[in-house]
Amino acid sequence: MILVNLLPAEQRKRIGRGPAFLQDKRFIAGSAVVFSLLTLVFYVQYQINLGELKVLKDQWFLIEKDVQRVTELKKKMEEGIKKEREFLERYVTTSFPNTAILTAASVFLPDSIWLLELKVTRQAGENSFLLKGLSLPNPRRSSIEDIEKYLRVLREKFPEKTELILTTSRQLKDNRELTLFTAVFKWP
Repeated sequence: MILVNLLPAEQRKRIGRGPAFLQDKRFIAGSAVVFSLLTLVFYVQYQINLGELKVLKDQWFLIEKDVQRVTELKKKMEEGIKKEREFLERYVTTSFPNTAILTAASVFLPDSIWLLELKVTRQAGENSFLLKGLSLPNPRRSSIEDIEKYLRVLREKFPEKTELILTTSRQLKDNRELTLFTAVFKWP
């Protein structure tokens, strides 16, 4: 249904929302209530987050203590096993172990050569293998050839950058000629 007021404008009764200052007060009051509620929600959320942060800080403090204890324990263990680790790194876990050197020295040793001294030295950056021996005379070839053949075969078993230093000397003992030799293998 449509209601039409046909009275002249002066006689018409005004239907309004009330005075303008009351409308502004309602808007201001509504805004203040909404602002207060939002502030309250954010403040409560802030307090909750602050409490969680305090709990996390306490837990982090405990974790830091545990990490510090673990670090101290790690240092003590490293100090305790330092010698064992150095031994293992030096003699067992090397790329070319002592057993391979000594095995090769004994397997390829000809009957006419006698070994007098074997010495393996491992130092940081340089390794060496000292081999002292003597060669008996051989009717098929000279004792120097026997020594060179033996050392050539032995050198093939060493790492690629191995350097060989060989010194020989001849001695006459009981009317037999002996060839003494000293061979030093060096590799990085």
